[in-house]
Amino acid sequence: MLLITVAGLAFGLSFFFALGGVGSAVALVPALMAVGVPAGAARPVALLVNVASLGGATVHNLRSGQLKPGPWWPLIACSLPAAPMGAWLSSQIPQLILQGLFACFMILSGLVIIRPTGQSPETTRDACPPVESALLGSVSGLISGMLGVGGGGVIVPALHGMGFRAQQIAMVTALAVPFSSLTGFMAYTAMGSLSLETCAAASVSALAGGMLGTRAMHRIDQRRIRMILALSLMASGLRMLWKLAG
Repeated sequence: MLLITVAGLAFGLSFFFALGGVGSAVALVPALMAVGVPAGAARPVALLVNVASLGGATVHNLRSGQLKPGPWWPLIACSLPAAPMGAWLSSQIPQLILQGLFACFMILSGLVIIRPTGQSPETTRDACPPVESALLGSVSGLISGMLGVGGGGVIVPALHGMGFRAQQIAMVTALAVPFSSLTGFMAYTAMGSLSLETCAAASVSALAGGMLGTRAMHRIDQRRIRMILALSLMASGLRMLWKLAG
């Protein structure tokens, strides 16, 4: 029964978040925990979902020639070891603190989703200096492994603040997140935090939900759906902080 519930949650959340063009991992972790999946097992499931969903988007971007990965290898290279380090840290930090950090990350993710995307041509950039790219990869990978979410909540606002175009930010995020998610997933596997049945049920369902949501996203009002997603995440994060404070 639990596997059916997990599959349903993964499908529904992936479909809903794909309507807004974003990943569902940040919502999937607390949803899995709410139905009885331990935190240590929910995080690797979410990371595996990231690999499947965003990896497919990156393959499409590379084949279409829209994405040039060359300038972003420092980001990827530094995120690879940072994610397992974050996974290890998650076992050393008290769960109450981790839950508080996750709640703050949910609020940040909501703010990122509803951020203004309009930029003047004079402020846009096409490349990131290696040092900045490496630092961003280290931080995003660490957060990704520690909380079991993609590093998009770190990458997106950082690149937006640097003046990159919204479309390029989305492609860079889809490129970088699967790498750190994969090494983070492997770290949780080595730590014995993996449930193969839960991973299989969630990843297959999330992949199907994400594909259907991506096909449907062009038929709806993007601003409205992204506003709903953002408010849902921020409300959930605030509710989590309220419960922790009480």
